[in-house]
Amino acid sequence: MDKVKPFLSIDKQIELLKYRKLKINDNQLEKAKEFLLNNNYYRVSGYSLTLRKNDTFFNSASLETLMQIYEADRYMRHILLLVIEAVEVRLKSMIAYFHSQKYGPLGYLDINNFSCSNNDKIDISIIKNYIYITSKAENQKKAMIESELFLKHHKEHKNDILPFWVYVEVLTLSDASKLYTILDEELQKTIALQLNFQSNNGHKIVENLLHCITILRNICAHGGRLYNRLFTRKPRLSKEEKELLRIENGIKIYDKLFSYILILKSITLPKDFKLFLEHLNQIRSKYPLVDLRHYGFPENWQEILE
Repeated sequence: MDKVKPFLSIDKQIELLKYRKLKINDNQLEKAKEFLLNNNYYRVSGYSLTLRKNDTFFNSASLETLMQIYEADRYMRHILLLVIEAVEVRLKSMIAYFHSQKYGPLGYLDINNFSCSNNDKIDISIIKNYIYITSKAENQKKAMIESELFLKHHKEHKNDILPFWVYVEVLTLSDASKLYTILDEELQKTIALQLNFQSNNGHKIVENLLHCITILRNICAHGGRLYNRLFTRKPRLSKEEKELLRIENGIKIYDKLFSYILILKSITLPKDFKLFLEHLNQIRSKYPLVDLRHYGFPENWQEILE
């Protein structure tokens, strides 16, 4: 087993970076110290992988480039969360509306109002998901009740019974995504059509996209690195979307952030995606040293996304 690396002071960390050929000018030492102290040398090193080969930095690599990559990635997480929030609200609204329209405001309390197998018996996976979602929601409700007036109101005046359009407000995106998977097929297809997925298997495409967006949301919410990240879950893209992907060494790049941005575009209202694009262009102008190819962006990404 490899030995644990020794502790290095901030000054020693800077010495090591300079020894490995990262350009750090003398007048940048205080900036470098502040950057490393506040962001963790190990975490920062993940952002330097495209700037070096093994442990030696390329001639063009500098502290300024590394800091721009790091800050741009933080900004990218923030603007993605804005558009993901819009998707989450839209999804929960549609689930509550169409399920309540078909089964009534309290229909969600009956597991029989969710997806059944061909023999009309509830599948065991449906039962597990239903119990997981409702149990988690109940815990969420208890945790939120003192701070959320709508929950207090229903507890004090409505016997703590929540119609579905209120209930969805205590669900997370992950919960809502799982809930979509256990809706009956008719409701899934209805929602998929509202989201502009019109093919026969549109509801299955939506299921995949929601799972991918949930993964992306969790990475962003917990400060995970997006720059140069390889996603293990590949989005289900249309034939037209696949043609838009970046090609490197003759291979289409499915596993980087750009493919996730494509699915966000497909499931987001135009006004919300337009706002995301405005922020994305701000990243491009504010951090010019950041190479968007490491997010999987093709050369004509602006034309594709606008």
